[in-house]
Amino acid sequence: MKKDSIQNLLSTTKDQKKEALLYTQLAKLYEQSKSDTAVYYAKKGYELSKQIDYNLGIAENKATLGDIFVIKNQLDKAKENYVIAADLFLNEEKLFDYTQISMIIGNINLAQNNYVEALILYQECLDTSKENEFSVLTPHLYNNLGELYLEIEDYDDAKKYFDIAFDLFKDHDDEYNAAHSLSNICKIQNKFGDDNKAITGYLECIKGFSIHENWEDIAYTYNSIAEIYLKKQDYKKAEEYIQMALNTIENNSGKYSGPLSFYKTRIYTTAAEILYKTNHLEKSLNYAYKSLNLSYSNSYKKNIYENAKILSKIYDKKNNIDSALAYNKIYINYHEDYQQEYDVKHITQLKMQYTFDEILRKKELDDIQKEEAHKRKELLYIGISIFTFLAVIILVLLNINQKSKTAKISLKKENLELEKSKLNQDIEYKNKELASNMMYLVEKNEFITSIAKKLVEFKPTTKKDNRDIIQQLINELKQNSSAKIWDEFELRFKEVHSEFYNKLHEKFPDLSPNEIKICAFLRLNMSTKEISSITYQSVKSINMARFRLRKKMDIDREENLITLITQL
Repeated sequence: MKKDSIQNLLSTTKDQKKEALLYTQLAKLYEQSKSDTAVYYAKKGYELSKQIDYNLGIAENKATLGDIFVIKNQLDKAKENYVIAADLFLNEEKLFDYTQISMIIGNINLAQNNYVEALILYQECLDTSKENEFSVLTPHLYNNLGELYLEIEDYDDAKKYFDIAFDLFKDHDDEYNAAHSLSNICKIQNKFGDDNKAITGYLECIKGFSIHENWEDIAYTYNSIAEIYLKKQDYKKAEEYIQMALNTIENNSGKYSGPLSFYKTRIYTTAAEILYKTNHLEKSLNYAYKSLNLSYSNSYKKNIYENAKILSKIYDKKNNIDSALAYNKIYINYHEDYQQEYDVKHITQLKMQYTFDEILRKKELDDIQKEEAHKRKELLYIGISIFTFLAVIILVLLNINQKSKTAKISLKKENLELEKSKLNQDIEYKNKELASNMMYLVEKNEFITSIAKKLVEFKPTTKKDNRDIIQQLINELKQNSSAKIWDEFELRFKEVHSEFYNKLHEKFPDLSPNEIKICAFLRLNMSTKEISSITYQSVKSINMARFRLRKKMDIDREENLITLITQL
């Protein structure tokens, strides 16, 4: 309906409920071109709906406000409005609208790295969509679940969901969204090192997006290709594709599915990294600041610490020590917060619980069907004779009892398998977390050491009054980089490998404390260079320690030291 027609209906209608929904329609017409006007009409529709206690009108206008704030790149405000709309749609038994809005809230949580909240919403929406045959929503939910598992680096599940989504979109002749799923499959190909196949797939996606002039998707796909060339250190190609991404996202207007800020932050971050690598520091600084500002205003936690790290490296290269330290502090704080929220263990538990619940639901359905079959048999036997009926009852009871025992044994076995799987996943998660923490400590130590070294070089050039302050900073940095590293590592290591030290001491009681440390690091399959970085010993010293260790353990030249240690 055109704007003039809606305005005419508004001036003539006396039905306030209809009037409230007409404001919703007006807001939708303006949301792409004049967002402030769209907000005005949506709020007017909301106030009128609230005044006449019209819940459906409140929900529609709140959902429209959510759409507008997504386009305005204000995701926190968008989420507030969507949550209210979802609750009201559920109260009004508008199940499709409730599921659709809940899926969008899940998308915002995914963009803001709130993975657990996103997973819960996606699974709930998928169950509802399958039960109620919401075929329009189902492929989107599979695709979104794939994106979530891609974010947490669970590539097997990610590919499984992308393949399902791709097939469903193809079945619905939805070429545009099929291209989206193909783009996600290309990301997994890239992760597994199949770069040429990924680039070819991305270029096919760009053709599909270009037909519909979906500029943000085209720009983001160029960005994905640029990231591949950045990883390959082909900076010329990387610059070429990131420039295409920047030109597309900044020089094309039209309808965006939003939030545009999400695409811009990723593209600006990639641009900053490429420009830093090619030593264009001022341009890199500009894009890092652009991305950081958008990330702060939309709570994109991962982008915040990524850009803080880039800015710290830029200022370090420019010998601006204060700014380098300030942004490194932001990087460390947000990275630690992100690691806490990146709760892979919790997500794995939820996934297992979801699988277990599915098994129970299917088992309950099977039991119901079996019980109905038995009832039909009983009625048939009653018609034949009382004697036969009694005989059948006895047989049925025996049969049910046996099946019940079998079902219980089967369920118990399945529970044990699930518990075993959960335990293995828990150990695997803790190993990944431990390795991740150690890599983080290595990176942190190297960075702090670099800063301390620059301060040492900088100290003789400063005034005498400032030298003591600089020396104090050097001492604090060195203390921070080394004092608690082993204690923190040993505490986490014992949580994962509680029996390791006992077995090591039992088999090799003469090992020194330093040799025990080396064994712990080797248990995690760490390289000599990585051990050197953590312990502040030279590579030569570590190699010598490994030689003495082999001698004490009486290991032949043909035997592998790491293999022996990991078998303890």
